[in-house]
Parts: sequence; structure tokens; C-alpha cells
Amino acid sequence: MFTENYHEQLSEAEKLIHSQEESSTFRDQYSKLSKEEIINEAESLIQTADVKASYQKLQELKSIFEGLVSAEKPAQIKAWIDAGNDAREFVPPQDELKTKLLDIFNQFQKLREEEKKRAEEEKLANLVKKKAILDKIKSLVESEETEASLGQIRDCMREWREIRIIPKEFQDEVSSQYKALIDRFYDNLTIYNELKDLDREKNLEIKIELIKKVEALKNEQNIRKSYIALHKYHEDWKNAGPVRKDISEEIWSRFKGASDEILNSIKAVQNELDEKRKVNLDKKVVLIEKAEAAIAVWPVNNKDWQKLGTELDQLFEEWKKIGPVPTALNEETWNRFQTARNAYYSERKLFFKELQSNKKDNLKLKLELCDKAESLKDASEFNKTADKFQSLQEEWKKIGPVPEEQNEQIWKRFRAAFDHFYQRRNQWFEERKTQESGAVQAREAVVKKLEGLISQAEKNFTFADLKQIQTEWNNSGFISGKRFQSLNTKFQNLIDPLFQSLREQNNEDRKKTMSDYVENLNQSADGKSKLKSEQRRLKEAIKKLEEEISTIDNNKSFFALSKNADAVLKQFDDKINKLNQQKDRLKTELGIVEKAL
Repeated sequence: MFTENYHEQLSEAEKLIHSQEESSTFRDQYSKLSKEEIINEAESLIQTADVKASYQKLQELKSIFEGLVSAEKPAQIKAWIDAGNDAREFVPPQDELKTKLLDIFNQFQKLREEEKKRAEEEKLANLVKKKAILDKIKSLVESEETEASLGQIRDCMREWREIRIIPKEFQDEVSSQYKALIDRFYDNLTIYNELKDLDREKNLEIKIELIKKVEALKNEQNIRKSYIALHKYHEDWKNAGPVRKDISEEIWSRFKGASDEILNSIKAVQNELDEKRKVNLDKKVVLIEKAEAAIAVWPVNNKDWQKLGTELDQLFEEWKKIGPVPTALNEETWNRFQTARNAYYSERKLFFKELQSNKKDNLKLKLELCDKAESLKDASEFNKTADKFQSLQEEWKKIGPVPEEQNEQIWKRFRAAFDHFYQRRNQWFEERKTQESGAVQAREAVVKKLEGLISQAEKNFTFADLKQIQTEWNNSGFISGKRFQSLNTKFQNLIDPLFQSLREQNNEDRKKTMSDYVENLNQSADGKSKLKSEQRRLKEAIKKLEEEISTIDNNKSFFALSKNADAVLKQFDDKINKLNQQKDRLKTELGIVEKAL
């Protein structure tokens, strides 16, 4: 019936209050602060009287500060690399703010320990005082009534009320002993009934006032303040002393009823907060899953790493806009989200370490390409060298990035070799174009000369004349492309028939000459023998030509798959044609000799 039975309900309310401590909103409150602002906020906490509450705030500030430090690391690593250092040897710069925050944190640790120690000492001292008061009350209960007994008991009760906190494990026991002794004293008090009744009336007034105070708590919006006041009123109730037995139950029921309303209000508010926190938890779990999905596959280039970092930063901004989650899951939820973010920064650091190492290897490869390009820039075989430069450029593209501070310098060196070569090549083509213009005119003049020779009524020309024209054609200068093919075809179509007609004419002349020669041999003193000797000579010559033709024909197969096969094979075929012409001439001469035999 009495207040001790109500202790469990108050304890439950206290747990509810603690479950929605203001510290749960500290992270949202402090999440937008800079490092300097965090230090200023931490320093201001040192001056506060409530070390426990301030320490909770400081822990949140420290956690947020560490998050900012982690977020700064990628830029610090990049600056380290840009300065020409090896990423694998990265050393974070000295952070004076971090050192300052650590000093503040250590100061709070000491303050907290000192406060705990003082509080425990105070509780133990209060316990000793209350036990001494219990001994006095017990002595008064067991001694005979005197005129001073009631005044002495009132002094004991006043002293008891003035002593507040004692160790929790002794609270119920000490309160029970106190109530039992006070009740015994008043129950045993037989004299001075008028004073006793007056005292109980005063106690009744005190308890009625406490009931009014509890009822007034309905208007208190801050449930934490409401609980603290309710707890104090219950302590005052226990220390107020007994009232008349006929209204004791009624007065307690009114006090308990008013207290129940406050407790139910606390529970209702807490239930509403719990529902909101469950919704917040669901929202934050979604962000966690997005963060974990985002880091499931690590990027392979700097651009994608920056994109992933932006994505995680956006998730963090959304996180800060969402309210607190259930206290029991607050740390677990935050740690899971922060683990994903920390994993990103750790992997990104490793990536840039490896990238920096690769950049040095890439620099070595590109320096080698620069050397090759510079060795080719003065080459005169422009077409072949242009192909080589194209191959070098393709190799360059396949090689990854080099250290930033050397990137532009090495590219300019590589590009300079290209520019030098192609400038020379373009100049050469311009000069050759000018030369070709004169060569075209010269070759057109040779063609006109041939056309004039053919148009003569009497075509009196010799091999020497045609050879002279052929020489003029060959010395007319270089022409490239389709223009050369057109003029050359026209030239060959004109000169080839002229050569053919001379060859045919010479063949007839050679036959007549050979016939005269054979006839002279036949009419000589030893004609038959000389003819046979000539026959053998001609046969041997024909055989040698056939062997040479066969050898050349066999050699053609070795060059069939070579790079310039068509040009080489044409040379072989031209040689074979000339040998066959010689063989045919010899066979004609052999036929004349054998006919004479």
C-alpha cells in the first residue's frame, strides 16, 4: 500500500527517461559543426556543473570529430602524393585540434572519476547519518514517553528529510526501518494525544500539498523534469510522517492516482517516441544497406572513387536529417553505417598507394617511349617511320597515368619528337610535290616526242633512238600516285610496239646473217666438222639457259610469302622471259646449223 510498493514503478519510469536522454540527439545537433567549433563546444562543457551529462555530449563530439578526421584523409594523401612522396609512406600531418580534444577528454575523465568518488563518499556518509537517526528513533520508541519525546522525534524526522542520497542497495531497507519505527512511535504514543493529533494533521497538510504538486505536473511538457519532480515528491511523502489512520488509505490513493497519471503520461510520450525511433531506424537501415551495396565492388579508377565518395557523402547528409533511433540500437546502427564509410576510406587509401606505385612504373615505360620517339624523329624513310610513330602512340595510350608533377613534362617531350618528325615529313612532301610538278611536264614532253616519232611517214629509227627516249623518260623526275600510273601506261603503250617492231626486224636480220655464216662454214675445207662444233656450242648454250631458267623458277617459291612478293616475283619473271628469248634465238640458229648438216 505504501510508497515502497511504488518503488518499482518509479524505477521503470526512470529507465524510460534514461532511454530518451537528450544525448541521443547530440549527434544530430553537432553533426554540422566544423572541427574548430567542436573544440569550442568541448571547452565550454568543462565549465558545466553536470559532469555526467557533459561527458555524454563530449563522447558524441569526439565521435563526430573522428569522422571529420577520416573524411580529410583522402585529400591529405593526394597532397602527399602530389608533393612527390610515396603513398605507402604516408604520414598524417600533426593535428593540433585533435591533440586539444584528447586533452579535454582526459580532463573530463579525471573530473568524472573525482565526481564518482565524491558521490560515493557522500552516499556512504549519508548512510551513516541515517543509521544514526534510526538508532535515535529506536531509542525513543523503546524509552518511556516524556514531554520532550514528540519534539525529539520531530527533530529526527527533519534531519532525516535533509539527508538525501544513500547507496541504492540500502535505500529500501533503510526506508522500511524508518517507516516502521515512526509508525511504532506514533502508535505507542498514549500521552499528549492532542499534540500527536495536531502533528498528524500537519503531516496531512504536507501530503495534501504533495498531491497538489503531483497533479500540477500534468502541465509539465518536459517528461524528464516531470520524473525528477515526481521522484522528489515521493521521497518527501515517505519522510512526511503518518496521518490519521481513518484517512491514511484515502490520502495515499489520491497521491498514487495522481502519480499514476504522470507515469502513464511518461509512458505514452515514450511509446510515441519509440514509434518514431522505429521509423527512423528503418530509414537508417535503408541508408546502411545502400552504403554497403555501394562498396560491394571497389572502383578501378580515380573518377569512380570520387563518384563513390560523393555517393557516401550524400547518404551521410541524409543520415543527419533523420532523428534518433531506439537507444539500445543507437550505437550498433551508427557503427554499422560508419564501418561502411571507414571501409571506403581504407580501400581508397590502398588504391592510391598502389596507384602511386604503378605511376612510377608507368613513368619508366613512358620514358622509354620518349627515347624511341627521339631516336626516330630525324629518320628519312617517312612512310615506314610514320607507322612506327603510330605504334608508339598506341603503346602510350595503353600505359596508365604517371605522377602528376611529371605528367605534363613527359607528354611535352614525347609530343615534341612527334612534331619534329611530322614537320620534316610535311616539308619533304611539299618539296616533292613541287618537284613532281616539273617531272610531270618533262614526262609529258617525252610522250609527245614518241607520238611524233610514230606519226612520221617513214619510221626510220634505231634501238639507240628508243634507248635515248627511254633514258629521257627515266631521268624526268619522280611522280607518285595515279598520275604516274596514267603517264607510265601511256608511255609503255607507245614505246613497247616500237621496240617489238625493231626486235622482229633484228630477228630477220640475225637469221639471214646466221644463214650466210653457216653457208660460209659449209663451203670451207673442213666445213662439216666446223658445223658440228657450232652445233655442240649452241646446244650447250641452250642447256645452260634452261638450267638457269629452272633454278630461277625454283627460287620463286621461296619468295612467294614475303612482304614484297609481287615485286620480287615480277623481277624473276622478267629475267625468265629474257632468258627464254635468248634460248629461242639460239634454237633458231641451231635449226639453221642442223639443216646445213
